[in-house]
Amino acid sequence: MNLQQFRHVVALAEHRHFGRAADAVNITQAALTQSIQKIEALCGVQLFERRYGDVTPTAYGEVVVETARAAISKVHHMHRQIKLMQKLAAGRLIIGCDPYFAEPIVTPALIRLLNHYPNLEFTLELGGWEMMQERLIARELDVYIGFAYESMDTRIAIENHTLPPLIVFGRSGHDIMRVERATAHDVFQYPIVVPKASLWLRQRLEATVSRLSENDEPKRLPAYLLTTDFGIIRQVVRNSDALAAILKRSLEAELAAGVFARVPLQEINFDISLVIATVARHSVTPAAGALLNEVRKEIAAVASDDH
Repeated sequence: MNLQQFRHVVALAEHRHFGRAADAVNITQAALTQSIQKIEALCGVQLFERRYGDVTPTAYGEVVVETARAAISKVHHMHRQIKLMQKLAAGRLIIGCDPYFAEPIVTPALIRLLNHYPNLEFTLELGGWEMMQERLIARELDVYIGFAYESMDTRIAIENHTLPPLIVFGRSGHDIMRVERATAHDVFQYPIVVPKASLWLRQRLEATVSRLSENDEPKRLPAYLLTTDFGIIRQVVRNSDALAAILKRSLEAELAAGVFARVPLQEINFDISLVIATVARHSVTPAAGALLNEVRKEIAAVASDDH
């Protein structure tokens, strides 16, 4: 049965008269009679009793009428939701993001979007590719923003961007700030507090540390604490000798206020490879498209920070 047939059934049930029901759906009485007969033939049962000018649903008809009303209501709701989504007046978006990019890139993008479209709903989930790739493929996430991933599944579409290097920071007054030119060896004499590094970042850091070490043994990155919460990282670094790495933009206010200081480290200076990932061969929702436009603006701003 199609939506038009559902409307015919509902109209006849409500008006209880073929003539009035036909007028309500803008067809002739003969056309409505023929439509109802086809529906009854399709169902294999009588749906309406016709007696003394009054038309009422049979027990079978009540089931069909109830189903028809529900179907019509759902279609109306669907059209309304589509219109709201087009106007960004409704919608829900689940974003996956590497912790390094949540604060400097995704957060300001979300703020601008929510200021313009307060009825949108967002969920931001932090983590690396190792835990997010399968969720993106399963469409449990609408979009993922993180480091490049060499083992990218072909079912994922990516958009590549380049950001300036991370900076290493510690509390103001830290002993390492007295070093004129710190080395990776100097940094790793202290506890390291970081999010769990993506494979891309971890491989490049370990290659850098190994290259700068005094022997040829491969080096593993030491970590005193792994957490996705940069608020915790800030507290630990501010109140201990621990060091951490971050995009400069995330720390500018605290650097200017003298809460933290940038470690004078020169060796770890490779650019960051960031990707925006979505499911291949699937269009993004209007809300996701609007968010990604704002994210691209933030990426461009961060990319220009050191230039």
